[in-house]
Amino acid sequence: MSFHVPEKNSSLFSEVQQRFRMLLKKRIITGIDEETLDCWLANFKTEEERYFAACVLGRLIFRSKNMIDSSIDQLLNCMLPTYLRQKGLYPYDDIDSFLSSIRQDDPSHFIRFVGVDGSKQNDTGKSGVVVIRHYKRRAKIPKSVTIRPDALNELPEHVKCIVFLDDMLGTGKQFETFAKTHALAEKSGLQIVYCPLVAFQDGLDKLGKSCPWLTVLPIETLNERHQFFCESAQTPGVWAVDGVNTVLDTRGFYDRLATKRGIPKTTRHGLDLLLGFEDSTPNNSLSVLWASSDDWANLLMR
Repeated sequence: MSFHVPEKNSSLFSEVQQRFRMLLKKRIITGIDEETLDCWLANFKTEEERYFAACVLGRLIFRSKNMIDSSIDQLLNCMLPTYLRQKGLYPYDDIDSFLSSIRQDDPSHFIRFVGVDGSKQNDTGKSGVVVIRHYKRRAKIPKSVTIRPDALNELPEHVKCIVFLDDMLGTGKQFETFAKTHALAEKSGLQIVYCPLVAFQDGLDKLGKSCPWLTVLPIETLNERHQFFCESAQTPGVWAVDGVNTVLDTRGFYDRLATKRGIPKTTRHGLDLLLGFEDSTPNNSLSVLWASSDDWANLLMR
């Protein structure tokens, strides 16, 4: 049987959109208005397409600015201080003293924060640049303790730790390329930490093997069970989301829909995730969320 709406889920489209509208009204989900939601839902014409949209919307992992702020607090208040203590780089009596030190306009500080992309000063649309803006806003980190990737060869000797900031560690390939471009493995005497807001487990494993000199501190980790087209653990081949359709039929339905509406079926780093941040969406996520065409309106910003 081809992709279809299971009888038990006949009302799912109505239920999911009602819940999502409630989250918008209560400002639990921010950065999306009802007009944008209506335009996105209007992409889906048939009963099967609307059911597919409900499954996407119901499994969306969305991180608002408030949630991102909580992730930043987790890193700076807990995870990074713990790491620095382990490396003997924590000359502070308490967390407040550490936070105060990175907020001071002090070029002699031993830490530098770096966006994983946006090598040039005028690169303003890259994810690493967006994330470092979040850190500057939330933690009041001054320019003196940040550095652009193209200036890494100019680090003063007193810098002992580089903290790379990013929104998403997906396949790991992008950071591998970044590390080679900037010869990070050759920077002896430095503690190098990569801190994505979210990491995919396979990418973590890949970097663990290819970059043994690197410490990765993800604030949140996703795995294969978060992939939209994952199989049921109980019944191989059956789509885990509804336990009725097969993965093959569901994927085929999506591919045909994407082709028909002029959006990409996948990307080079696609992982079939449904992850979105308020002001950016990783290219590891399905294009139905962020793509746009003459025949498709996006829900999230890319």
